[in-house]
Amino acid sequence: MNNKVNNKASNSANNTPTALASWMRGLARELEHQGCDASALFNEAGLDFALLDSPEARYPVPQTTVLWQKAVAATGDETLGIKAIRHITPATFHAVGLSVMASETLEQAFGRMRRFVDLVTDASEIELLSTADEFVVELKLKEGAQPAHQSTDGFLCLLANAGKGLGDASLVPLRVELCRPAPKASNLDFFEKSFAAPLKFGCNTMRIVYELAMVHTRLKGANPLIAEHLDQASQAAIERLKPASSVSKKVRTWAANRLPQGAPSIEDAAEHMNMSARNLQRKLAEEGTNLASIVDEIRQGEAQRRLKQSQDSLTAIALDLGFSDASAFSRACKRWFGKSPSEVRQG
Repeated sequence: MNNKVNNKASNSANNTPTALASWMRGLARELEHQGCDASALFNEAGLDFALLDSPEARYPVPQTTVLWQKAVAATGDETLGIKAIRHITPATFHAVGLSVMASETLEQAFGRMRRFVDLVTDASEIELLSTADEFVVELKLKEGAQPAHQSTDGFLCLLANAGKGLGDASLVPLRVELCRPAPKASNLDFFEKSFAAPLKFGCNTMRIVYELAMVHTRLKGANPLIAEHLDQASQAAIERLKPASSVSKKVRTWAANRLPQGAPSIEDAAEHMNMSARNLQRKLAEEGTNLASIVDEIRQGEAQRRLKQSQDSLTAIALDLGFSDASAFSRACKRWFGKSPSEVRQG
């Protein structure tokens, strides 16, 4: 009996969280590096090893958790998640990994990760918070998602080293908070060196905290034009994840056409979908989104496209995107891109 999963870029019918199969390529390479039979372990976990080289294939997160557990048992190495990212490249994460590399600032890079995290995994979401002097990147697990500690170790370590990956090794976090219990004392130094920041274990949240001014530093490899095209590819890939009949996809199409009349309310959307507002909110939540997020994503994508590719006035763009005035549009651009509409247009 063959229990291996062989699904394309789509979520399973019962809403089991999934992750990009290529994300597990790093684990496979590290297992091979440590002398283990990676293919056999994938097979034991019910995962099709051949999907590692399929760009949009996805694995169910519960089975990747089983794989991590088997991998740690086979190697005796609790640092496996961090070591696995040594074999990861930007292209591992589809177009979003490459667009992050072309970002102008760390804030913008994390904004792209937040916007397109579903492409990597729909088991979690990224939330960005700012205080007077700190910038916080928080990884929040969605209800029912229970990835292995090693998986979140690796992902958070990648985020914490984003500055180094983008060409500036001085862009390091002030601290990193992890939910996982503290590793063995013999592995603690490896964890701290890998994250390049003070670590706190057993926390209620998973957070990476930066000095606010640091995430506004312009990056050397910035290329806004390339990043814009890659964003479009990332959005298209996310749309392909959704079945044609998905509620969020239908709402997105309707909302994009409705924006010039102003930001739609949940009641407006529910009437269009011929269901109650509460039912629509529930269905969108089941797909991991809500109306406000859908509208914000549409506005951000269209704002970037029109500011770069048209000479339309800022007021015209603002009104077409459903903002009350140019000032509201300017505030949104500051939140999305870290700069004013005029600065975005000038590149």
